[in-house]
Amino acid sequence: MTTSPDIAGDAVDDSSARLALALAPSPGPGGVRRNRVWALPAGPAGPGYARGVLRDALADLGVDRSAVSDARLMVSELATNAYQHAGDHGPHELWLYLADGPPGHEREVRCAIFDHLACDLPGYSWTSGDCGRGLSIVRELSEGRWGMVRTTSRLGPPSPGKAVWFTVPL
Repeated sequence: MTTSPDIAGDAVDDSSARLALALAPSPGPGGVRRNRVWALPAGPAGPGYARGVLRDALADLGVDRSAVSDARLMVSELATNAYQHAGDHGPHELWLYLADGPPGHEREVRCAIFDHLACDLPGYSWTSGDCGRGLSIVRELSEGRWGMVRTTSRLGPPSPGKAVWFTVPL
């Protein structure tokens, strides 16, 4: 797992208390909104809602269809984890923002699922039976550009929790 990037593209250590993200959507170049935050519906509808929002946002940015497909799987895994492991610690949030990629890369979309359960992530394994493979899928599809940061919510009064994130190159 890599360190958590902030909105400016700089790395922030996983022990950081905040992941920089504007509270309100702000237009970027060409009128594209740079930062967006959505409340996910409670219960099992959250992952499907996150997949649809992400699909539409990435399509608006012209992201390749195969990258959109991978991103939808990753956000589904993270939203499902939030529902299954932090269901009583909602509401959950979906964060999307545009940022500069690491050196040698162009722009990227950073996607995070926030929940109010500020705990460490479990280890991941391809051999752990029917459960526990989601973070391995995220790690593989994001080519290691994913992580977790303890931070605060973006909707409503700030309250502590964690955001699990991944990137999608533009």
